[in-house]
Amino acid sequence: MRLCVCNAQGVETSIQFFFEGDMVSSLESMVSGCTSGLDLITIEACDLRVIDRDTLLALVRSNPLLQSQLLALTQQRLIDYIHLYTSAISETPTQRYQAMLATHKDQLARIPLHILASYLGVTPVHLSRIRRRLKASQLSQSV
Repeated sequence: MRLCVCNAQGVETSIQFFFEGDMVSSLESMVSGCTSGLDLITIEACDLRVIDRDTLLALVRSNPLLQSQLLALTQQRLIDYIHLYTSAISETPTQRYQAMLATHKDQLARIPLHILASYLGVTPVHLSRIRRRLKASQLSQSV
């Protein structure tokens, strides 16, 4: 699944990807009770387990272990968003793509290229050029 936002022109930008076993929630909705401005869209067929906000909050209030797990999940998501923000400012799309290859190669192969390009903030054509350059660089290094 991917978390994305649409701009006024209807162009989607992917913000984060989720895979098997990941938990997904909108902190904004959880805290405020308001609808999130983000969309969660499946990329592949999947089975989801859904729990509504009131039920989850009741469970968290009555279970200290669940409360600490939810806190840890929230902290990790904040770290992920900080990293996304700082990498968008300090790294090139090529560097961000290389970092994703280094840490999430198997998962990366499952993301359609036009969606990955959106995440990296480039066009699909630019991503294709990045991939071609990296492949050529790897071939020249192995010779």
